[in-house]
Amino acid sequence: MRTYKDDILEIMQAIAEKELDKEASSLQSATYNDQKLLISSLFNSGKEYNTGTIMLRLVVIDSLYSTNAAYSYFSFEEMADKIAALGDEEDARKYFDKVLCTGKDDKKLFSEPYGIRKNTSDGSQQMSLLSKYAYYVMLQDVKNYPLGFPIYDSLAKEAYPIVCNMLGINPVKKFSSLEAPNIEEYLKAIKQLKEELFSGNSLFEGYQQYDILDAYLWRMGKFENGNLSLLLRRNDYVKYVKNLGLQAKTKDEKDSDYKKRMVEQYKNTSAVTINKDGKGSFEFGEAVVSLCADKKTHPFRGLSEETYLNQILDHWRIFHTAAKEKRK
Repeated sequence: MRTYKDDILEIMQAIAEKELDKEASSLQSATYNDQKLLISSLFNSGKEYNTGTIMLRLVVIDSLYSTNAAYSYFSFEEMADKIAALGDEEDARKYFDKVLCTGKDDKKLFSEPYGIRKNTSDGSQQMSLLSKYAYYVMLQDVKNYPLGFPIYDSLAKEAYPIVCNMLGINPVKKFSSLEAPNIEEYLKAIKQLKEELFSGNSLFEGYQQYDILDAYLWRMGKFENGNLSLLLRRNDYVKYVKNLGLQAKTKDEKDSDYKKRMVEQYKNTSAVTINKDGKGSFEFGEAVVSLCADKKTHPFRGLSEETYLNQILDHWRIFHTAAKEKRK
């Protein structure tokens, strides 16, 4: 009998073959994959390894992933200094691998604040940015670090309990968007999924297991939020929006006019909230989710990777059903 686990592993295989395999990928032109290649080039550029190199990597990762580290003054400098203090690049890999395996961040890279705010109070923790830095450091040596490093991401956090529900296991942690991040708790949670999904199979030899898991959680989160711009090429994204009837009426249509038109179009869906005065507010992502969940629509018709994208969409519908069941 087919299980949710079978469904998850099947879509993970499709993602690995289509997007993560550097040799065979047919989606390297998708924005997200282009950005990954750009960042990876900074980690294998052959440049001298120093605080300047580390800082450049952090700035680019922050910019492309929007981790908001720049809102604290001097944060990049302090992070770069602390990473450089680990030793050379291999020392950094060994430290991040130790954090992963033991669940202990002895040097407090992930838990201490970086930089200062305008009023000179402490800046913020940068668990998301540092986890992405660790991910790319480990990605350069798949052979010696077959697990990789999991990216701390809001989409992955949201997807985690849903996947636990699909697998019939209890989440080790119920994450809240309001609580301060904790790398130890997050690693323990993601390790739970990794072991449940990958234990006893050899489907993903040659790939880092946390890379595969992160790719799956992130894509399901993107679908759930109706935000697929990073997963598509520009021309495909335009077709996708047109297929769903969500494009601007004219090139010069104002955002306010567009919103009013969409409110009227989707006033009977969860995408619209009607206020006491009868006026409505519109959530673009909610509208996209509603339309994609409807099997009568064909959001990827005519796109360059129509078959593959429909495969992900079909799996997301299973994921979306599990998410709705969890919320009951």
